[in-house]
Amino acid sequence: MFRFDMAALRQLLMSRWIVGMIVAGALLTTLLLWMSERHHAEELQSILFNQSVVMGVEEIQHQVDAYRQILKGVEQLYTSSEHVSMDEFRLYVEDFIERSQDDSLSAIGFIKYIHLLKPETFADLDIPIQQLLKHVEYGPDDNEVAPVLYVEPRNDTNNEILLKNTFSHAQLRTDLLAARDGDRLVMSRHSMVEEIAPLHKHYVLHVPVYDRKALDSLPQGQRQLLNGWVFLRFDVASFLHAALRSQEQRQLHFDVFDKIAEQGQVPLYHSEAESHLHDLQARYTMNHTVNVSGQTWLLSARSTPAFEAAIDYGQANRVGVWGVLLSALLGGIAYFAMMRSHTQLALEKFSQEVSSNEQRWMLALESTGDGLWDWYVPESRIVYSDRWKSMFGLLPQEVDDVPDSWHDRIHPDDRPAAMAVLQQVLDGGRDHYAMEYRMACKDGSWKWVFDRGMVFKRDAQGKPLRVLGTLADISKIKQSEEVIWQYANVDTLTGLPNRRLFFDRLDRELRMVRRNSHKVAIIFLDLDRFKEVNDSQGHDQGDRLLQQAGQRLTECIDESGVVARLGGDEFVLMLSDAHANYVEDIAQKVLGRLAESFKLEHTHAYVSASLGIAIFPDDAANKDDLMKHVDQAMYASKQKGGNCFTYFTPRMQEHAELRMQLSHDLRVAINGQQFYLEYQPVVNLQTNAVHKAEALIRWQHPVRGMIPPMEFIGLAEDTLLIVPIGEWVFKTAIEQCRQWRESLDAKFQVAINKSPVQFAIEHKRHYDWVKQMLDSGSDGSMVVVEITERLLLDANSQVSERLAQYGQAGVQVALDDFGTGYSALSYLKKFDIDYVKIDRSFVRELGTSNQDEALCRAIIMMAHSLGMQVVAEGIENQRQLKLLREMGCDFGQGYYFSRPLRPDALMTWMQAWQQEHMVLSR
Repeated sequence: MFRFDMAALRQLLMSRWIVGMIVAGALLTTLLLWMSERHHAEELQSILFNQSVVMGVEEIQHQVDAYRQILKGVEQLYTSSEHVSMDEFRLYVEDFIERSQDDSLSAIGFIKYIHLLKPETFADLDIPIQQLLKHVEYGPDDNEVAPVLYVEPRNDTNNEILLKNTFSHAQLRTDLLAARDGDRLVMSRHSMVEEIAPLHKHYVLHVPVYDRKALDSLPQGQRQLLNGWVFLRFDVASFLHAALRSQEQRQLHFDVFDKIAEQGQVPLYHSEAESHLHDLQARYTMNHTVNVSGQTWLLSARSTPAFEAAIDYGQANRVGVWGVLLSALLGGIAYFAMMRSHTQLALEKFSQEVSSNEQRWMLALESTGDGLWDWYVPESRIVYSDRWKSMFGLLPQEVDDVPDSWHDRIHPDDRPAAMAVLQQVLDGGRDHYAMEYRMACKDGSWKWVFDRGMVFKRDAQGKPLRVLGTLADISKIKQSEEVIWQYANVDTLTGLPNRRLFFDRLDRELRMVRRNSHKVAIIFLDLDRFKEVNDSQGHDQGDRLLQQAGQRLTECIDESGVVARLGGDEFVLMLSDAHANYVEDIAQKVLGRLAESFKLEHTHAYVSASLGIAIFPDDAANKDDLMKHVDQAMYASKQKGGNCFTYFTPRMQEHAELRMQLSHDLRVAINGQQFYLEYQPVVNLQTNAVHKAEALIRWQHPVRGMIPPMEFIGLAEDTLLIVPIGEWVFKTAIEQCRQWRESLDAKFQVAINKSPVQFAIEHKRHYDWVKQMLDSGSDGSMVVVEITERLLLDANSQVSERLAQYGQAGVQVALDDFGTGYSALSYLKKFDIDYVKIDRSFVRELGTSNQDEALCRAIIMMAHSLGMQVVAEGIENQRQLKLLREMGCDFGQGYYFSRPLRPDALMTWMQAWQQEHMVLSR
């Protein structure tokens, strides 16, 4: 019979109860710790929120202080001068405006105080008082007026308030008199531009100006020697946006209200940051008053969803997970080992794990590389960690636990700012800080450090008792930032600003132009014949030339200008506040300096430059158009032959747009079968036989009709479209010649023009016409390649090799348009040339010009003496033909024989020609 053991049952129930209590207690502890960690994370985010709001307020006050300093400087101009003219005021104020780089600052000016019954108040005016009062509105009973005498910068809005009587506005008069009576800065809500610029809210800061020398002799408080007021007007929304921008980047939303204005007012500033649909949904909110020169603003801040989403609950979640796991572990231990000894062992193990975790945490903190410091303020004692000391190469015993050990090592240039921040902490003005500065190492070098500190404990009066912080070495970061900046903004070859830095400076200069209405000139230049130096001397010598060119350009301008290298052999100069004579002087100076010889490693090189000039705002309304137009002007100088400068004109833009459209149409024409070939027969002048024809390309545009080759061949070369066009011409002409050899003459030849660009591209692609003929089984004698004198002038070893390959393959070479370039006998002797073609410009005047006749005769004799045959172009009448035959010219072509014909028409013409001249040809 089964016996029920009550003792065992009680022990079992007791064990489970104890286990349950332990697990429940552990889970409850986990819950409390989890909630505490979450609360701590939220508190940290709250501290960040509060600090950001306070920093926003400080930034607003800092910006107002900056305005105060500007006004103080203008006030000192008046107090240190007997009289301030309009030009002196403008020059002085322009410097403040330029250095401030503040888009919210819209005006700085001077309001003149005039008492009509006291001549001494208007004795220093530049114009008679009667003339001035004609432009000032005031009542018949008014003895005092206060017109706006000067205002900068001069623009439409500021011109509207010039000479306006500020005393005609009651509130503004009250504010001005308050500034006078209190001898202090006063901010006014009335800006005099409400009707002129209703979309922008402006406030104005006023400071009174006195005749200080006379005032010192008067009893204190008398204000009879008031000269006027200097004022500064700013756009409130832009001002607050600039002040709060860095805090808004932390995902905070701000509204700023004029606290004295009526309820339901529109805020002075409203953040664009995404916020909650309702203000009550924000987790963190704060209202902070801002005292601004006698006015009170209310800064209303609230957190955004993005800011709240950044709360780091990671530690709380880890506590929760580990707490649950530990609760289960404790429950298991308690269930299987209720013995006191086992429980003690478990607790000891747990304690060891906690201690190990704490040691690992301390090790991780030390491994960050930060030096720790603990400042006991009342004792004037600072405890520095070993890491803090070793950071500067110091041994522990070499550093005393006093503030001077820290203070004396700060760089002299950084010390005032650093000490000012620390003093604010000691005075109770702030709870925390973060700043960067340099500190001296034991070896005399300097390290950049990032210093963060926080007040840990205060006394009853709010003074700090203990401040804790860390010091991090950021020297490598600073060095990296400098290197990155150099790579991003400076051309590594010349040391000049690169494209990015130049455009940054151009943007800044154009903003100044719009504000001050002066002009900026851009000179864009490209070196002529620089490619020849690179090809003949090597890229290292080309780089040396570019370095010298950059140095010479820098010497051509003063410190107000900018020289930059945009890339390759392209440079650009920016001239501020430029007038026509100055710009042309600089352009001539640049041309002269760049035309001087450049000393390379083993030789001297000569180049020139093509300059384009454009003026802002005359030639463009923005930066992109300005650079586009100056590039077009430079291209025009290139077209003129280089070594000159050209100003931009609207016609250049039209020409550029036409070239762009024509370039697009050329690409379409290649694939759209818009090209075709015509052939002009070449006649043997001694036998009348026709064994040759020159292939000439024609373009039938679907809209513009027939486009002459002279309009598109140059563009095709510039865009490298000449390569596919030339390939098509070659293949089409070869196929046509093959057909004519079968039907007309087994020795028929086709002359095909070849551009220097095609030679250069063929060399890079290792693909040429000789290879194509060999691959297709064509005979090289079918082709006469026509080249220009320019190819021989620019010839290198690759050109010589290519011409030699033509000769080996049976391809003949003709020098086209001979006499129009710079060919010399040395070039004709150096290369394998079969034909010389006399340009039509010499043939045209045969029979009427003895000079052209002598030239043609000399060319024919010279060519024959070198074993070459001669082809005369442009024969149009019997007189020209007769003279050329008498001179011994071998071949001729021109409208006297036939104009260029389609293939079928050429066959018909040749059949008729052969029948008519059969006897002669035999």
